[in-house]
Amino acid sequence: MSLSLDTVIVTTSPYTMNKDDTLFLVNRNSPSSIILPNLNSGEKGKSFYIKDASGTSTTNPITITAPSSKTINGVSFAMLNGSYSHIQLAYDGTNWLTIA
Repeated sequence: MSLSLDTVIVTTSPYTMNKDDTLFLVNRNSPSSIILPNLNSGEKGKSFYIKDASGTSTTNPITITAPSSKTINGVSFAMLNGSYSHIQLAYDGTNWLTIA
């Protein structure tokens, strides 16, 4: 069995995610801003995995922001601030939910 993930190495900030990619590895030595794509209701179930690949988010946090008036668990952003931390987000057709 094989698993194919469309992977992006994020080295710039702010970075707006492409809805066709799945795995985002943030490799920066300074604070980072990641902006989720603006999905429509027909894209319900789309998920993204974001990871601190550099291991520096304790001192260089990664802020993940929902677009427009959308939210992540009811708020406008989520933050990774622990070494090698990660988050998985799923779109419910209206807003984003953390699932891992």
